[in-house]
Amino acid sequence: MRSADRTRRRAGRLGAASAAALAIAGGAVLGLAAPASAHNYVVSATPAADSTLTSLPKTFAITTNDRLLDIGDTDSGFAYRIVGPDGKYFENGCVDVEGPTMSTAAALGDSGKYTVEWQIISADGHTVSDSYDFTWDAPAGFSPATGSAEPPSCATDGASSSAAATTTGTESGESSSTASDALWIGAGGIVVVAAVVAVLLLVRRRPAPASDED
Repeated sequence: MRSADRTRRRAGRLGAASAAALAIAGGAVLGLAAPASAHNYVVSATPAADSTLTSLPKTFAITTNDRLLDIGDTDSGFAYRIVGPDGKYFENGCVDVEGPTMSTAAALGDSGKYTVEWQIISADGHTVSDSYDFTWDAPAGFSPATGSAEPPSCATDGASSSAAATTTGTESGESSSTASDALWIGAGGIVVVAAVVAVLLLVRRRPAPASDED
């Protein structure tokens, strides 16, 4: 009976230790996976939020903290709109996604407060959108654009367009993000296996008590 009791106690300790190892390793995997599931956030913008613009930039852009997910270089799911003080739109409807940056060309109208409305696809596949204001103080001699009552669409001619020809797309999309996620998952699996094996070896090497009193 004492031998059977000792065997049951050892089995109980082994099961409890294994469960603890799995819990610890699982927490480690979740900790490793966290960076891969975080949404992108804006680190810089042209023009900057609440700034005053006195000359027309070559491109309007926002840059995030991580790659943007542009599957197949299609710019699908991305948008960049510039709304003037009269409610009209001044962007050309085309966006260029490259690495962590999305940009577009625009011709502004009269001086006043403008609003940038943007949408991106994060590296984790989630859509992120927001808006901010800036002030346009046109220089002397500037010829204002008339704008559009509706958000313009990027001009297309079959599978290509003159606007798209000036863009470079991105190599930061699906393959890079998927590879990064696979690395995190692989590392997490190794942590789980190593932790469980180590605990099992330690428990198996632990000598059984000589008696119930011990």
